[in-house]
Formats: sequence, C-alpha cells, structure tokens
Amino acid sequence: MNCACSSLPDLVKLEACPGFEKTTVRLASGNWVHLHKCSTCGQLWRLDERDKYQTQFVVRIPAGADWEQFDATPLQKNFLAQSRGGLTEEQCIWHGCKEKRVKGVVYCVEHLYQTGARE
Repeated sequence: MNCACSSLPDLVKLEACPGFEKTTVRLASGNWVHLHKCSTCGQLWRLDERDKYQTQFVVRIPAGADWEQFDATPLQKNFLAQSRGGLTEEQCIWHGCKEKRVKGVVYCVEHLYQTGARE
C-alpha cells in the first residue's frame, strides 16, 4: 500500500489531508501538538491540537529532529504569505519596517504573523 507522505509539502492544513489520522498512528502528545507516524513509510508528522480559532497544521518532522522542539515558524510564515497570494512591492506600515507587504494587507509576513494570522 502506498502513502501520500512523499507528495505532501512540509507543512499542510489537516483538512487538505483526508484520512491522515486513519493512516497514521499517534505516538505521543506534547504541548498542543501530537506526534504521528505514517503506518506505511514511517515518516513522522506533528499535528496541531484542534482549536476552533486556529488552523490545524500537519508538519513533517525531519529525520533526527526533536519533534517537540522543531520550529515550524518559517514554514508557517511561508504558508501564510502564499495563502494570501504572495508579496507586493509596497512597504509594511509597521514603524521602521522595510519589508514588503503581504497581498491584501498592510503588513509584511513577520508582522502579520505576530497578529495571530496563519492563513
């Protein structure tokens, strides 16, 4: 039986992975996250705890990485920018910031992320 692990990005919304929890085994739980292992290929994934106010992400854990300490922030920021169509040529309005704005908002990805936005 083949799995979808190799075709998935390093960070994906759970809703884009139908059957994820049926094709993986939960190995452990941590601080608002769960460690899952693919039953077919053994790939480790970190799954965010369900929260009605936040997007539930699945994050690929690289071989040898500590799943609880793995920093997915760069992946989340990239997802945030891409989910809104990328960046503009305009400058962020945050005082002193010179970064480009995310499309549709007045902030760069760093400052938009700080507001709690995830997509």
